[in-house]
Amino acid sequence: MPTALFFPSYLGSGFGHVSRCLALAGKLKARGWHTPFALAGVHAQKVYQAGYPVYEPKRPFRPKAESRPGPAYTVFSDMNFQLVRDRFHSPRIVRTSVRESLRLVNRLKPHLLIGDTWPLTSIVGRLAGLPVVQIIKSVVHPAAPRLIWWQDVPEGLISPDPGPVFNPALRRWKLPPITRAEDLLTGDLLLVPSIPELDPLPEGLSNTYYVGALTRTLQAQPLPTWLTGLDPAQPLIYVTIGGGAGPVGSAKFFQIAAEALAQMDVQAIVSTSGKFPASSLPSPPPNVIFKDWVPGPAVIARASAVVFHGGYGTTMETVRYGVPGIVHPFHSEQEANGRRLEASGAARVLLPSREAYRVAHRRWRGGDFTTLIQLHSDLEPPMLRESITAVLEDKSYQENARRLSHALEGYGGASQAVDLIEKLL
Repeated sequence: MPTALFFPSYLGSGFGHVSRCLALAGKLKARGWHTPFALAGVHAQKVYQAGYPVYEPKRPFRPKAESRPGPAYTVFSDMNFQLVRDRFHSPRIVRTSVRESLRLVNRLKPHLLIGDTWPLTSIVGRLAGLPVVQIIKSVVHPAAPRLIWWQDVPEGLISPDPGPVFNPALRRWKLPPITRAEDLLTGDLLLVPSIPELDPLPEGLSNTYYVGALTRTLQAQPLPTWLTGLDPAQPLIYVTIGGGAGPVGSAKFFQIAAEALAQMDVQAIVSTSGKFPASSLPSPPPNVIFKDWVPGPAVIARASAVVFHGGYGTTMETVRYGVPGIVHPFHSEQEANGRRLEASGAARVLLPSREAYRVAHRRWRGGDFTTLIQLHSDLEPPMLRESITAVLEDKSYQENARRLSHALEGYGGASQAVDLIEKLL
C-alpha cells in the first residue's frame, strides 16, 4: 500500500490548509493509499474524526488559544509573517522540528510527502530523499509570490527576515539558503487548488498544475426542515464567517447582519460557525435564521448571495455553485481572495474598518518587523445592506459568478490531483 504523509499548515486558526489536504487524502484513500497526517491542536481532532491517522508533533509547539480579541484587520505582505506566527523563532527550533519530522518519516516510510504551505515539507523531503508535492496558492508560489497584488505594499510594513532563523540550519544540511519564506515551498509537483482566473501565474512554470477546487464531498444527509421550508421564490442570503474568524465573528457582527437584513425583502441564514451558541444572540427578525452550524454547500447552492470572510473553502464553494459574494475579510490573505473575485466581477469586498493603520512593532531573531492593524470595526447595518443590495440588483454579479463556475468545471479537483501524483511516482 503506497503511503502519502501530509504536512498541512496547522498553527493558524483557519481550516483551509487542512481542508484541502483532507480533500486530496480522501481521493488517495479511495485508490488504496495510506494517508496519515502530521499536525496538532484543534485541527488534529477534526482530521482524526474524519478517519485519518494523526501524529502530533511537539515542535514548533502547539497553537495557543487567543486570550483576547484581535484587531479588526491585520495587514501582512508575505509568508515570512507565517514563520513568526508558527514560532520558528530560532535555528534550534528549525533543527529540532525537522529532526522530529524525519523520525516520523523513518517510522512510517512514506512514498512521498504532501505539504500545504508548511515550511518544513520540502526540507524534510530533501533530507529523506522523498518526492515532495506542494498544494500552493499563486500568492505564495516560489516563482512569483505576491500576496498584496491589487495595490502597492502599504508604507510602514516591514517583513520579517527569515534568513537568520533558517539559513544556519540549511547550511548545516548543505541545502540552498533562502531569502524569503516562499523559497521553502519548492517541490517535485506543485498543485494549484484553483483556476487561472482566480490564481494567475506566469506561463511555463515547471511542475505546476491547476487542479481546480480541493474541497471535500461530504456524505449526503437529509436537509434540515428549516432549509427545505424556505420560499424558493424569495432571495436567500447566507452569512458565514468561518471557524477561523477573529473579531469579524463577534456578537456585534451578527447583530449588525441581522439589522441589515431585517429591512430587506429577503430570507437569510446566518451561521455563527461554532464561535458561540446562536441561542446566546438576541432574537433575530422574522426573515433571519441564526444557526450554530449549517450544511454550507447545500445552503450556498440555494443562495442568491453569500456574505463571508474570504477563506478558501467558502470562496471555492461560491465559485462551484456560481453564487456572487460580499467578502468581509479580517486579514490580507482573505482580502487577496476577495479582490480576485471582485476583479472577476463576481463579488464586492467590504472591509471592516476605514480607520488609519496603526504600526505594530515586533522583534524576532531576524530583527525588527512590523504589521499594520486597524483595531476597531466601523461596519454599520446600512453599509452591509448596501453591498448586498448592489450584488442582488446588478445581474452582472450573477453572470460573472456563473462564468467562473463554468471555468471551474474544466478541472478535476482532487481526482485530477491524484492522477498527477500517481504519474509522478
